Amino acid sequence: MRPVARRLDDVEKERSVCGFRQRLLKKDDGTPASITYLAVYEAECHYHNETTEFYYVLEGSGKLHLDDETIDLEPNMVVWIPPGVKHSAEGDVKVLVICVPAFDADDQHLVG
Repeated sequence: MRPVARRLDDVEKERSVCGFRQRLLKKDDGTPASITYLAVYEAECHYHNETTEFYYVLEGSGKLHLDDETIDLEPNMVVWIPPGVKHSAEGDVKVLVICVPAFDADDQHLVG
């Protein structure tokens, strides 16, 4: 495997179930984890069977809904989302999402 270096400005924005994302490191890169810059927008509730997610809040504020709990998001905090936990976010918030193993669209399941 070869190292990967990528600048946020060089990564295309895509619509996702959580908002608008820029995938800095992804499964196709051969990395054991993926890292995504996410601007939350009209997020849909979903869960993953295999993927663990870590949300690191970069800027802004909002809420993260986890099963029956709601967490207030603020800069410089991290949230661990284990597999199976239904989640969605709201607010004007930018986060780094780290997925282990690397994000796989087949492991994303919408609720409702």
